Amino acid sequence: MAPKMAGPPPSPFFAPSTPRKVVPISTPGGTKRLVKKESPQVKEHKSSVAGATSNLVNAIIGAGIVGIPFAIHNAGLVAGICLVILCALLTEKSLRMLIDTAKHIGVPSYETLFESTYGTFGFYFISMNMLIIAYGGCLSYLILIKDTLPVLLGVEKGNVGMERAILTISTMAIILPISMQRDMADLAKTSKISIVFQCLMVLSVVVFSPVSESIEEHGGLKQIALDSNVKGETIFIGLGVLSFAFVCQHGAFIVAGSLERPTNERWATTTSSALSLCVILEMACGLAGYLAFLDDTEGDILNNFLDVGGSDMLRAANVARGLLCTTMFFVYPMDSFVCRHVLMVLLFRGRRAHEGDDASVFSRRDRRVALTLIVYLSSLIPALLTDDVGPVLAIAGTIGASCVAYIGPGLIYMGVYGEEFLQKVDEIWGPSVGENNEKQPTSGPDLESSRLLADKTSSETTSESKQSTSMVHQLVSGMTWYLFLMPIWCSIANIGKKELTQFQEKEALKSPHVSRIGKCMPQERQIELKRPRGSSIGGAEDGLVRPGSMPNFGPKVLPYGAMSGGNKAIGAAILAKKKTNDNEANQKSPEEEVADVDVPPTWYDFCVAIFFIVFGMVALCAGMISFIMKN
Repeated sequence: MAPKMAGPPPSPFFAPSTPRKVVPISTPGGTKRLVKKESPQVKEHKSSVAGATSNLVNAIIGAGIVGIPFAIHNAGLVAGICLVILCALLTEKSLRMLIDTAKHIGVPSYETLFESTYGTFGFYFISMNMLIIAYGGCLSYLILIKDTLPVLLGVEKGNVGMERAILTISTMAIILPISMQRDMADLAKTSKISIVFQCLMVLSVVVFSPVSESIEEHGGLKQIALDSNVKGETIFIGLGVLSFAFVCQHGAFIVAGSLERPTNERWATTTSSALSLCVILEMACGLAGYLAFLDDTEGDILNNFLDVGGSDMLRAANVARGLLCTTMFFVYPMDSFVCRHVLMVLLFRGRRAHEGDDASVFSRRDRRVALTLIVYLSSLIPALLTDDVGPVLAIAGTIGASCVAYIGPGLIYMGVYGEEFLQKVDEIWGPSVGENNEKQPTSGPDLESSRLLADKTSSETTSESKQSTSMVHQLVSGMTWYLFLMPIWCSIANIGKKELTQFQEKEALKSPHVSRIGKCMPQERQIELKRPRGSSIGGAEDGLVRPGSMPNFGPKVLPYGAMSGGNKAIGAAILAKKKTNDNEANQKSPEEEVADVDVPPTWYDFCVAIFFIVFGMVALCAGMISFIMKN
């Protein structure tokens, strides 16, 4: 009778565990033992470009679409349209910038990307901002459901007990099971349904809004545009609303990692398609809502339909509210996934957790269920107890959206490509002041001799015209140096350069792994991988030794695969065999299947990164000042 096998001891909840499962096997001799094999459950589910686009659209729109008319009202008609387009362009650029820089240094998440350039502080800074935005979204979705669903079910306004019961039961029945999914790709179907409902809601707003009556009453569209061109007093409030409506960078790596073959081309198709659809929907809702109600536009455009009255308006408002409420059930899991991801990164130990490998860590159901319940209950309880978290969400949204969507991508790009930026700066302004000071003599005979030599050289090689030209050049260089705030950008680049060097030294000591989002490689490596097997550029001069191309001077082969010559010969034979296998396999690893060409940065890229930082700082400071003055 075979001995009873004891199962493996369960790993601690927060300790790292390898994505494998222990299975019993039997040998031909009848012996039974336990071996570790890769668990098929750990393989992350992947989605197509359409599925990833649906998830990204769902993450962007959310409940913020009903506030777009209010944002245009605060910014002005012309300025509001421009800001909607500007925010969409900046969001699309930042999404691609984040993934490109992450592939360049081979990191798989937003947190580790910030950590690579700004150390532990950067890791916790971006993690907390991601948690603030995602948790604020979860809380706002539940409050919106509590305000909307009871009314649609005929519950009288003010029946607090029934409202809380409906919120609890409906979210536990729908939201909680969807949020228990392990992979982002599993949400693609519900995201597609949510997009259909959002399109129908926007269509209801456009069709039933009294746009023509309002335009005729106020003297025509041209007169409205002249009266509401740019509102300087409240434009930054509108910018804050739009920034929060478009923020999705906190979930960019989760969506990109769920994409099958996440090359730069496929990711660019995903981001451009998602942002184009979002601009169409938000522009239609914003313009129809604002032109219909103008100065009476409320923060939730659906409330304006109730104020107008009339059976058709009330029916349209209820239909739109029902569609919006339904989308909230499908949007909540998107932010819940981000909250769960950040909690995993902050609380769990091990390399997989630290680098944001959700599929490996959450392959254990107890971990996934526990963190999902924590996020759900921590957002449900405040939603049950309060009806207005506007001030808290306004501050959190202003700070979080500015840091995650604008300041973060700009700082990361300047840090990752810090060395290249400093080289370009030196080409224009010359080496940094004081860089070679320690090479200069400071006292004694060496100082006197160096001065005499310098005076002699300058008297022989310079003239008055050259001196005046040099003075003008130095004056212009000095003015532009401080006018463009180069000391600040060079300091950021220096910090990022030093931290990145230390980070890469630590990563080099770790075992190699395949990144969820792929990686970039030099263009020469891409050309090498595209060559036909066995081909070469220079024939026999390419330096590759192939089987049969040289006489056999190796060790003598003995029976049963043994060799003479000792360990050194055995090691050489193993290495030669490995090279032969690599050549026969076309030298292509799984990670290289989704590798992109590493394109060097240009001045345009650095100017965009600097603009992100400045724009984010202006939006952050102006939004906080506007909020303080308004309250």
